[in-house]
Amino acid sequence: MDYLKKYKYFIIAILVIIIFFIILVKPNNNEESVSLLEKKEEIVEKEDDQIKETESTKIKIDIKGAVKNPGVYELDKNSRVSDAIYISGGLTSEADTSVINLSKNLFDEMVIIIYTKEEISEMKKGDTSIKYIEKECICPKIENDACIENSIDNFDDTNLESNDDKKISLNKATIDELMQLPGIGEVKAKAIITYREENGGFKTVEELMEVNGIGEATFNKIKDQLSL
Repeated sequence: MDYLKKYKYFIIAILVIIIFFIILVKPNNNEESVSLLEKKEEIVEKEDDQIKETESTKIKIDIKGAVKNPGVYELDKNSRVSDAIYISGGLTSEADTSVINLSKNLFDEMVIIIYTKEEISEMKKGDTSIKYIEKECICPKIENDACIENSIDNFDDTNLESNDDKKISLNKATIDELMQLPGIGEVKAKAIITYREENGGFKTVEELMEVNGIGEATFNKIKDQLSL
């Protein structure tokens, strides 16, 4: 007890210093913790921004037809049609790019169809069918975003008669008369006659597009020369 009484002021002073030190240091620790948390948040935000920036510079395209590996591919935003062909393994031996703009810029969800030589030949005759892997799908509404022009037209109709008297009747014309129409060969002419016999004749001119092998492009070329 005498010892405590002798040094009580010294002990009190030590306690005061310890308390003061605790009060002084504790806020700094809190500040340090807050600072570290803020830095972590900044790092996470920067990483998110980098991911978003990377995603914004990438696009996905769908390439079909006469390439070695058709499918969906991810490319840089500033890529061209030629880059899409390259990443899909290149062209097959049957490919024909005469109607394709190889330098066209790609965009997200773009559809690129590389046609074969046979398909280009058929389209120039007025056939709109598109073949995929030995199967024929008549889909004139499918768009090819890589084409130079919206339609393939190799027919000169400047010398055709436009009078109603010269129109060809879908319900009465013979095979030879039907074959006078652009894009209509013997096979399609026979198909037209078979269709009208099986369905009791054509009710409208537009019904011609129901005939197998005759699509919208072919119909648009000859519709002004048709009658019932």
